[in-house]
Amino acid sequence: MSTEPVLPISSSDAKGSGGSAVDRLTAAMKRLQAFASKYRTVIIAVAVVIFVGGLAYSASSLDLKFSDLSLPYILLSAGLIIPIAFLYGALNFMVMARGAGQNIAFWPAFKVSCVAQFAEFLPIPGGAIVRGGALVRDGSGAANAAAHVMVNAVLWVACAALTAGLALGLNNLIAILIACSGIAGIVICTGWLWSKAGPTLAMAALAMRIVGLGIAGLRILAGFLVIGVSIAFFDLYPFVFAAILGSAASIAPGGLGISEAIAAAIATLSTIPPEAAFLAVAINRLIGFAVSGVATAIITVLPKRAKASA
Repeated sequence: MSTEPVLPISSSDAKGSGGSAVDRLTAAMKRLQAFASKYRTVIIAVAVVIFVGGLAYSASSLDLKFSDLSLPYILLSAGLIIPIAFLYGALNFMVMARGAGQNIAFWPAFKVSCVAQFAEFLPIPGGAIVRGGALVRDGSGAANAAAHVMVNAVLWVACAALTAGLALGLNNLIAILIACSGIAGIVICTGWLWSKAGPTLAMAALAMRIVGLGIAGLRILAGFLVIGVSIAFFDLYPFVFAAILGSAASIAPGGLGISEAIAAAIATLSTIPPEAAFLAVAINRLIGFAVSGVATAIITVLPKRAKASA
């Protein structure tokens, strides 16, 4: 899933990141990432067990074999939807960079988008490091870059949360809490961006998140169709939220196992079997990993070959 995990932030960054709400978010994420760093080996081992075990159990429960997977939908996701997500990621990064006071052209932003998505699968918050590093290289201060990456990440999660709560129907306490947390996050993050970058860029960042949710929905929809499960488009947004939330936490690489487990848990509030939700999010992860890996290899290898032949 195209996400922006929070960039690791030092204490000096936290002090210069902005208002009190952002300061508290910074401190909370710093504590979470410190915990993840301390127990990284154990966390990764548990995440792998959850992911692999969940795949096996879900496939067995649905009596799903490898031959039952729909190749056309796999190709549709890999060949069209995910490349569109890369293009979106580039445009979104350009907007985020403008908010941070930098002006990054499309092609460099596109390369950052591809590499960042692949880096999210590393046992560190790699996607955020790639994005934050790109901002710093372009002239942004470390604290400023960290704050903008973090606020945009929280805005992404908040938009997904609001959509998920609405999709669940607001007929139970969990759905209401998810939606309310989304509204609060949107108000705080948009207000912060408004104060730092102005109303135009704040609204542009919010609009990009709405567009991104459409693309993320297509990716998860393809995941369900790969396993032959039909679902209404709006009804899949609780699982989009699960994928985004798991990745943004940066506890396990790309939210490995966490996103899938959250999706299965949320499925108990819907008519979708938890096993199907787990598999749809997992398949989206595997396809995204493969495509972003190929794109990253091309981006990193071709320039070296060009220099070598020059």
